[in-house]
Amino acid sequence: MKARKQLFSAIVCVIVSIFMADIASAQIFGHGGETSSPAYEKKLFKDLNYRNIGPYRGGRSVAVSGHETQPYTFYTGFTGGGVFKTTDGGSSWINISDDYFKTGSVGAITVAPSDPNVIYVGMGETDIRGNMSAGDGMYKSTDAGKTWKHIGLGESQFIGDIEVHPSNDDIVWVAAMGQIFGEEGNEERGVFKSINGGKTWKKVLFRNNKTGAVDIAVDPNNPRILFAALWEAYRNPWEMSSGGEGSGLFRSKDGGETWEEISKFPGLPKGLLGKIGVAVSPANSNRVWAIIENQNGGGLFRSENGGDTWRRISADRNLRQRAWYYSKVIADPKNENGVYVLNVGFWKSTDGGSKFSRIGTPHGDHHDLWIDPNDSQRMIIADDGGGQVTYNGGEGWSSYYTSATAQIYQVTTDNQFPYMVYGAQQDNSTFAIKNRTNGFGIDESDWWPVAGGESGYIAPDPEDPNVTFGGSYGGYLNKYDKELGLSDRVDVWPDNPMGAGAENLKYRFQWTFPIIISPHNPDVLYTTSQHVHRSTDEGMSWETISGDLTRNDKEKQKESGGPITKDDTSVEYYNTIFTFVESPIQEGTLWAGSDDGLIHISRDNGETWENVTPKGLPETMISIIDASHHDAGTAYFAATRYKFNDFAPMIYKTTNYGKSWTKITKGIPAMDFTRVVREDPNKKGLLYAGTETGVYVSFDAGENWQDMQLNLPAVPVTDMAVHKRDKDLIVATQGRSFWILDDLPVLHQMSDRIAKAENHLFQPEKTYLFGGPSFSRPGSTVGQNPERGAVFFYTLKDEVEEEIKLEIIDPSGNKIRDYSSIKDDNDRPVRESSTFYEEENRTRSSVVANQPGLNKFVWGLDYPDVTRIDGTQILWAGNTSGPSAIPGTYTVKMHIGDDVVGERTFEVVKDPRLENVTQQDFVAQFELVKTIKAKLDTTHKTINRIREVRKEINEMMAEAKDNEELQEKAKTMLEAMSEIENELIQTKAEATQDVLNFEIKLNNKLAALASTVATGYGRPTKQQYEVYEDLAEKVDVQFKRLQAVWDGEYDNIIQEFEGASGRIQN
Repeated sequence: MKARKQLFSAIVCVIVSIFMADIASAQIFGHGGETSSPAYEKKLFKDLNYRNIGPYRGGRSVAVSGHETQPYTFYTGFTGGGVFKTTDGGSSWINISDDYFKTGSVGAITVAPSDPNVIYVGMGETDIRGNMSAGDGMYKSTDAGKTWKHIGLGESQFIGDIEVHPSNDDIVWVAAMGQIFGEEGNEERGVFKSINGGKTWKKVLFRNNKTGAVDIAVDPNNPRILFAALWEAYRNPWEMSSGGEGSGLFRSKDGGETWEEISKFPGLPKGLLGKIGVAVSPANSNRVWAIIENQNGGGLFRSENGGDTWRRISADRNLRQRAWYYSKVIADPKNENGVYVLNVGFWKSTDGGSKFSRIGTPHGDHHDLWIDPNDSQRMIIADDGGGQVTYNGGEGWSSYYTSATAQIYQVTTDNQFPYMVYGAQQDNSTFAIKNRTNGFGIDESDWWPVAGGESGYIAPDPEDPNVTFGGSYGGYLNKYDKELGLSDRVDVWPDNPMGAGAENLKYRFQWTFPIIISPHNPDVLYTTSQHVHRSTDEGMSWETISGDLTRNDKEKQKESGGPITKDDTSVEYYNTIFTFVESPIQEGTLWAGSDDGLIHISRDNGETWENVTPKGLPETMISIIDASHHDAGTAYFAATRYKFNDFAPMIYKTTNYGKSWTKITKGIPAMDFTRVVREDPNKKGLLYAGTETGVYVSFDAGENWQDMQLNLPAVPVTDMAVHKRDKDLIVATQGRSFWILDDLPVLHQMSDRIAKAENHLFQPEKTYLFGGPSFSRPGSTVGQNPERGAVFFYTLKDEVEEEIKLEIIDPSGNKIRDYSSIKDDNDRPVRESSTFYEEENRTRSSVVANQPGLNKFVWGLDYPDVTRIDGTQILWAGNTSGPSAIPGTYTVKMHIGDDVVGERTFEVVKDPRLENVTQQDFVAQFELVKTIKAKLDTTHKTINRIREVRKEINEMMAEAKDNEELQEKAKTMLEAMSEIENELIQTKAEATQDVLNFEIKLNNKLAALASTVATGYGRPTKQQYEVYEDLAEKVDVQFKRLQAVWDGEYDNIIQEFEGASGRIQN
């Protein structure tokens, strides 16, 4: 046995090279520099922001962790969404990596057992799906995720596991898969070790350039003992391969400094090995588990002597199906016979692995598990729905509807109001989600399933918003009627290809294949395989209108999966048309782009096709073709070669129907490949590009690009759409759901003149009388609405010390109100605190900002508020806000000092669905609300004046204690005033629900009536007018009583106490 061990040890190459964390031989993916000469400085866009609309439904995760001393704290790493943290046991999650990470895909996460503040994160997942994203190495936090530092291994690209020494958080081991795309491989792969917390790394286990490390297990009782799994695997555009001569199982007895291969130790399977997962039992260090992909005898293996000999315990295929995607085993920390295996299902054995039972979870496809070392009932699992927490061993779990981390393949919108955003979420359903609501946010009730499946395009019927067409893998295509709840299959060729290679298929449909409705004829539906197909009867029949528009390389249409386990789901189906579009301005001009790098055009509605592929374009995936909205001969395409391990951005433009093309990528970093390009339909020359880490914009038709990341996290952008009517940019991401940039008119109007101007007031957008508050709070589960009201943008070249005012004028030319940079809407001056430091560049919402660059101010369409009651104000079903603006043409003026430096008119328009509400109805409603509010304002001023007079009289009485006659008169007067006050306001109410015990009085009734009249939009009812007249009359009675008190027999007292200031202005 000793000789055998020495023999196997001899074939292991131990590399002694040291890689410094901050040194790389080439640009690291995601770490490109700023655009050297942007068209416009970043400060000119600083107040633009994307908003995350959701859906809040968890996306795929392969990495979770926790700590034994923090029972409610857990971490989840998403494969595109970064790191999220919960401190309440999974009820709510917040992202903790956005301000620090350069890429979004998390492959591994580990909290140091000896210190819960130390967290290591490895980027790039190793479950090698077709839509996986690479990473940029290692990150570390020493303050429980508040801040992060990049600590190297930047070219490892995909990291499968991180293990930290149980008592020394500076000692860490990393399983790096290295470059998985392509077949050349790289050196930065294998097992790395650091003894100084990631400052430097030593490569301690390495097989060859095509084999990486995917899993590590450390004996917690003796951390000198480690096991590691090496995996030879790759993915290219037409196949995925798991397994090869490089795969193997290794053991170290000196803390990972040297290794011996144990793959051929007694009991382990002969032949090629694939993916391997390994675990050491904390309850018994001699018991080691391994889940092994093998062509002969794969399954779950167990060693009773620390890895010297093995026995296959289970060959159950439920534990090892699709081994490349799963193969994870975890030992129970307290029970040596307890073991968990992660696969489609979540499996547990309590008899040493002989029998397994399935534990129910909120989602399927499980990839990682962390178990509390002291409490096996407390754990967190990672699956294709994110991370879920249990405190009872899996009997109940936290929800996965807690984070907007969906991986979305495409985006489509419609023209409803509010418009819907359509997408398909990886390993979940398709959905339509409202882009905005009238409520507090965009919640689960504001999105629902539509046609198609997890990977498909969606095409909403422009004539019937209830009907959608959608696709999914295997050529699935259906028509779905939401109103009826009916789905009809309209596949082009309903021969399910699952499990077969593409070589002999009649039609090759990609995992994600286009489904497009003609922008000129809503009865024309297109879809693509290697051909273009067209239907004019909603899919009841299909016409093939092209030949094979791909390279049709039969050698690249074979079965996929590698030498051990085949895996054909259509992800690897190659030589297909991946993108298709019809010109929005020239009917019958059709563009098709293939996943192998060909572009064809038809200018005769599909009768003939011409190959217009750019000369010299390498084999590449044409990801998106976008036909111009301004010129029929102009089109753009974005392409990717990342599956060839080429991360260079690729965007091309033609202005002559493809006769010639120009590459337009200047300004996009060399390693930030492009998935999508879109032209703004409202502004010629304005382009948007989505890359693997974010968004870029070009103001000159692609000649130059600059980042438009703003507050968007580092995340792969899979698709974008520009909503022409609402002038919004919608961004689909692979890990953070949907984001919308609402304020494209700022980009439309931006110019060199504006950029150089001392100040500039932009033309505001049309403002709808619709929308709830724009709410965004970490941990919430509702999507964010746009700002409610009219949004004013303005630029300042420098900080302005003079007063800046924004004056709002109504359609009749009357000033509604103004807002200032030196005081808020309550006339409180804005001044720097003499006691405390203040947040830099923080401005109150009612104060006009004076900072250099782009500034934003939101007018909520509100008129000045009603006077508030001094002291406690209790109003049931009412408020003191002013009336709201109604449809019409308004004006905003911008003042700096005594000068008007800008003036713009803007439209406030009704919700277009309110077809039966006229302008006269709006006016009538507004006038009655204004009248009620005016009466309420006078009432509150009167109540406040009563209280002022009472205070003054009481003070005078205190000074004239000996004047009994004056004391008696004053007392009688105060009693009379109190009687009137008690009719105007409920003086006994001191808390909100006190009014259920003490009836509300006239001021509250007026406030409640105003709210009633202002509810919805429409002409007031007859009874609303009648109730107002009744209340107004009762208020006036009390005013007259009070005037009599102040003007009558107590006139001398009033004059003595306050002069003539007590008169009521009614």
